[in-house]
Amino acid sequence: MVVRYCECCKTETDHRETLERKPSSYDTKKSIYGRLMLLIHEFINGGHYYNMNRYLTCKACGHKILENMGNEFE
Repeated sequence: MVVRYCECCKTETDHRETLERKPSSYDTKKSIYGRLMLLIHEFINGGHYYNMNRYLTCKACGHKILENMGNEFE
């Protein structure tokens, strides 16, 4: 749990942190081949660990903001 200033509520509220995988170029391919290539690409490149976005969601109003901090592979 993180306490941050919420721009919607205009006050300091509790926020929940979530990590979501960044979209890949293979996400648009809905065929079995595209899904297989996505799995192989993510497994080989370690994308399930490095290609993530950090979101903070306000527990009071549900407003969701993207908050990536630092440089990639830091």
